Amino acid sequence: MYREKSSDDNDYGDEKMADTNLNRNRTRRRNQSSGPVDQSDSPKRTRRSKIRKQKSKRRLLWTSLLTAAVLYGGFVLSYDARLWLAGSLLVTQHSDWAKYTLVGDEAINKLKAQIAQPDIVNSQPAIATASAEEQDPAHEDTTKPAADVPLIQVEPVERRHSAVHYFKGHVMKVSDPSRVHLVQTIVKTNRGKPRGEWISEFSERTQALGGINASGFYDPNYMGYASEAAGLIIVDGKMLQDYNHTGGDTALGITYDGKLVTGNYSGQQLLDMGVRDAMSFRPQLIVNGKNMFEGQEATSWGIAPRTAVGQTEDGTILFIVIDGRRAGHSLGASMKDMADLMQEYGAVNAMAMDGGTSAMMVHEGKILTKSSIDDERGRWIPNAWMVY
Repeated sequence: MYREKSSDDNDYGDEKMADTNLNRNRTRRRNQSSGPVDQSDSPKRTRRSKIRKQKSKRRLLWTSLLTAAVLYGGFVLSYDARLWLAGSLLVTQHSDWAKYTLVGDEAINKLKAQIAQPDIVNSQPAIATASAEEQDPAHEDTTKPAADVPLIQVEPVERRHSAVHYFKGHVMKVSDPSRVHLVQTIVKTNRGKPRGEWISEFSERTQALGGINASGFYDPNYMGYASEAAGLIIVDGKMLQDYNHTGGDTALGITYDGKLVTGNYSGQQLLDMGVRDAMSFRPQLIVNGKNMFEGQEATSWGIAPRTAVGQTEDGTILFIVIDGRRAGHSLGASMKDMADLMQEYGAVNAMAMDGGTSAMMVHEGKILTKSSIDDERGRWIPNAWMVY
């Protein structure tokens, strides 16, 4: 979904301040230059013009297909399939099209409420207090991996629930949480405007062994440049920006002793708890072993490309990224799918990251995700969880 000014078609996704996203009409702006044309620059202008036309054709094709799907869904599909389609639309820039799925105002309003104000539980008290065991020098730190466990293990994941609900992706297991860091973009420029980085650029710059996307981003003009992360940002124990911790988003942080915490903590509370790196998004998937989507619709929050972070009892960090919007390969996962996967892999705490086009995973310099857009590099993102 969409945030205050957040990412392009983020699927909370791509996910922020759902109530704002649900009622907005997307607008695009183009800069128009005036004055004499420099003929020496004409080849570049021609190439740029071709690229713009290609992008325009792709947008037109996507809009036409989406329109056809909505109309088809509204009159032909079963109620459950139409409800899935409505949920998927509500977390994109086409949220106003959800009414054409004909599920009714009551169902749509219920979906909106779930997205705007998800259930929230804090994984531990805001004021951290060491237990008797933790104070005991002989107590073993369970977040440290055994000597014979590899730092990173990657495995494919695939599920097929129905003809319109199937997905593929990857799970990355990181045995040492102290090697997981939130890395901010080094802002670059595109046509003179600041942009974020591709996941491959984060990987190359930090010499990381693996990583995934993290926060959504501010995007007031809907250009998708992703130069500024939205919400809370804590890096190396320093709060770069705070967030509205009562607005529906929750934080996910990793402490100096390798424990993952999640909840609607303020930035200062997280620092007081010993959090080293943190960001904010929504929704929570697993808290203290409880599946936050237990009993909810299989297609809750719609189906889309997804990213999530979690931690198991032994301290292993879990990264899960699901491909989406690719018919025949992977349509995408619901939030219940992500919660169920985290539970299946043993997570005791887990939360969703930005999704949609932002959902990307890299391992040893190779991008594992099949991006939902034509560019295999995915999209620019403002920060990433990297392992190094």
